[in-house]
Amino acid sequence: MAGSKRCLQLKRASDIIFLMKPIKYVRHARNRMRLHRIIEKEVESALQNPEHLEPSVEGRFNAWIETSGKFLRVTYKEKEDNFLVISAVKKRKGWR
Repeated sequence: MAGSKRCLQLKRASDIIFLMKPIKYVRHARNRMRLHRIIEKEVESALQNPEHLEPSVEGRFNAWIETSGKFLRVTYKEKEDNFLVISAVKKRKGWR
């Protein structure tokens, strides 16, 4: 896992989490970001201000934003000391 030193405020559902935590990326997330040409700033934007937020499996969340005519889905999990980005992909269709 590679880490990023950036910290941010995260929205969860309609609540704002005021704890500032670093973002870490698993290898799968980095590979998907490279494949879909997603930069860290886009991921951070999705986490900071999602247009749609939905629960996923195993305590994860999907944060969605529309960017460049496509929809960016960032799957992440909140840990005690960081936010772990598990996947990031661009889709033609957005959230349901």
